[in-house]
Amino acid sequence: MLASVSGAPNRYVCETIFRHVWQGGAEAADAQRLASLVQRLVPQHDMQGDEAKAQLKKNTEDAIAHGVFGVPAFVVDDKLFWGLDSLPMLRDYLLGGTWFSGPGWNDVSQVSSGIERRR
Repeated sequence: MLASVSGAPNRYVCETIFRHVWQGGAEAADAQRLASLVQRLVPQHDMQGDEAKAQLKKNTEDAIAHGVFGVPAFVVDDKLFWGLDSLPMLRDYLLGGTWFSGPGWNDVSQVSSGIERRR
């Protein structure tokens, strides 16, 4: 099964898509590569259908609401970790790292944003 009951993609799907986009340097939007990806993952819904588009819109709105600005992104206990290079930091947090309850984690909220999303 490639997705949960709610339709959320599982780890295999996410890792396969991330490898498709970021590993090897090949063009992610190449039609032949996309066809191969689709064949490997066998989507359960019509990718051009209204249901898939509505789910994409909902997921995007949820990501924006959580402050996501990069991928992959992980939200744990209302803390946002983004980018593959944040995985060691996420691991440390999950193992009880004390830095996350100190001022260091919250200091980033004092940095002004260079760009804002408009709806």
